[in-house]
Amino acid sequence: MIQPQLMTDDLIEKATSEAVRQGEHLRQTVRDITLRALQARELSLDQITKVVRGVTHGVEFGAMQGSLDSSRIMADAVAGMDEALLKAVQASQIALQQAAGSADFNESEMKKALAGLENLEDQFLGSVRNAAGAQFKSQWDAVLKSVQSSGTQAGAQALETMAQFTEQWQQSLRAQREAGARLAHAFGQNFATLASGVLSGLTEAMQSTRAQDEAGGQRRRGDH
Repeated sequence: MIQPQLMTDDLIEKATSEAVRQGEHLRQTVRDITLRALQARELSLDQITKVVRGVTHGVEFGAMQGSLDSSRIMADAVAGMDEALLKAVQASQIALQQAAGSADFNESEMKKALAGLENLEDQFLGSVRNAAGAQFKSQWDAVLKSVQSSGTQAGAQALETMAQFTEQWQQSLRAQREAGARLAHAFGQNFATLASGVLSGLTEAMQSTRAQDEAGGQRRRGDH
């Protein structure tokens, strides 16, 4: 698997701004930009916050120069980020499964990973709200209020994953203590990197499937 290149904050803003100006498939494009930015970073709340902030700023820059309805732009952008974060949660779930299948546990880091899942939705929406500029504050507030009332896809999946692995981790921890096993440190050192690597794999698979679907569609149109 090719190691993804880091998207700096400036690159995130520029790519998102350009996507807004073009105006086509914005939700999908924002999702893809967010995924690309997350892949090259450790999958932590701190890094997620930085990516969400960059996307939010980029959306506003693009909206200032475009002619589309700003409320629709913000709604599509939040939905696109939500879809990307859903993939990130799925990556964390796989990483947790891999870690739980080994002896490499660190209690404090496991608690940190589970707390990150618990707080993901609040961190996501709070990051958008904090990054929003005064010019578009009312539009962001309206979109975020609507999203909060129904909840995000990523947040729902994160809470489900947290509940599942909290119970599993507690059982494993009790078993290790009863057996007198020494807690290793590899999990704590590598989990965020492991989850990021899993996310890269999930994203590559998604892109490959989409490319195959598009190629199939082109062939079918050519047959008519």
